[in-house]
Amino acid sequence: MPQFDYQQLCHFVLPEQGGLSVETILKRFLHLTPREIRHAKYIPDGIQKNGVSCRTNAVVQTGDTITFRYEQKCPHLSEDQVLPVSGDSAGVRILYEDSDLCVADKPSGMVCHASHGHYSDSLTHAAASLLKTPTAPSELRCIGRLDKDTSGLVLFAKNQLAAARLSRQRESGALKKEYLAMVHHPFSEETQKETIRLSMEQIPGDDPDSFDPSGKRITKMRICKEGNGLWATTHYEAVLQDPFWAVVCCRLETGRTHQIRLHMASIGHPLFGDPLYGVRDGGTRAALHAWKLHFLQPMTGEPIDLENIRTHMFD
Repeated sequence: MPQFDYQQLCHFVLPEQGGLSVETILKRFLHLTPREIRHAKYIPDGIQKNGVSCRTNAVVQTGDTITFRYEQKCPHLSEDQVLPVSGDSAGVRILYEDSDLCVADKPSGMVCHASHGHYSDSLTHAAASLLKTPTAPSELRCIGRLDKDTSGLVLFAKNQLAAARLSRQRESGALKKEYLAMVHHPFSEETQKETIRLSMEQIPGDDPDSFDPSGKRITKMRICKEGNGLWATTHYEAVLQDPFWAVVCCRLETGRTHQIRLHMASIGHPLFGDPLYGVRDGGTRAALHAWKLHFLQPMTGEPIDLENIRTHMFD
């Protein structure tokens, strides 16, 4: 049977909040969903007013303290139960960690999730092994994964409540991620800073373009007509360039598969090293790095900003 630790959120009722129900306090000021509130009813002392269990329709008064408890699985792993970091996983770093989340620096060539042929060398596994409090890889929830070739910042939630809140931030745009990409050809003065808004769709599995030269089926996207596929919006700005290449900073409003790679190629600036949407230029991988991340700590609302610039970012 899984074991659980319990953490809690607290709210001190201000004068203008007196007369509201506990449920209103939980929703409006602790930003909890109806589902999260219902689940707390089945946790011992899940919802309390002044240290005593209460119903959600109870009325609060000025000075009351409302407490909400939530479960966090407690793995209680011994050292021999945490698989060691091996192979390419040694390149992973934990850049930020607290009780609810962590941010890892992913090297290129590593998958985010365990899959066939990639178990102990996935980013999730490596991050779980490197945390100050070791946890099972299955307990980490990736909030916005990166493609295997893309390097940079990856956010993980450590518990279900944090995952739900961070996912809502991602959907609302409160969670922001910026990328740096090295592309072919410089930009004109007029096109150095623009927004690309084009519809995308996956190439059907029976299309010849959905297979690589060896005959293996691959995921590949294409630009499609308005009304088909899904809209994708990319804001970009050229921050460095010479007569042959440019480095662009990209900010996404949507997180579609291969969005930056396809969008930049669609305007004549494919990424270096991109075998799907670019040209064969000798690069070993698509030159894309997630360098900046902004979000709110899911329990306290504190803004967290992280940056990660590497000396050899696109090697």
